[in-house]
Amino acid sequence: MHHSSFHCSAVRAFFRAAAVVGALSLSSIGQAWAHAHPETQSPVAGAIVIAPQEVRITYDEALEAAFSSLIVSDARGKQVNSAKAEVDAATRKTMRVALPTLPAGEYQVKWVAVGDDGHRTQGSYKFTVK
Repeated sequence: MHHSSFHCSAVRAFFRAAAVVGALSLSSIGQAWAHAHPETQSPVAGAIVIAPQEVRITYDEALEAAFSSLIVSDARGKQVNSAKAEVDAATRKTMRVALPTLPAGEYQVKWVAVGDDGHRTQGSYKFTVK
């Protein structure tokens, strides 16, 4: 009886260690293949803002402007930005899109970032206009 409970905790400890090792190797793979990830976002995820002029995301890698995109949509999923996203010509790390005057409500930002090496990352987050 006593023996089997020891066996269980040993197995659990092994799986925990394996999970940690797995997570570490995934993050090092992520660095080997340059994927552009957001460093700063404006408005930030979950922010409550008044009349934002634009959505701006700065990445940790230079972007391929032709393939990267930034779309803002309202709670019904309707795109609200008519302007196309632009990538900063100097640094090529900041992507921004101008916004019209947004009525109060929840908005979703969907971004696709394609780095110089052609690797694509994407994500989305929400902010609220009050």
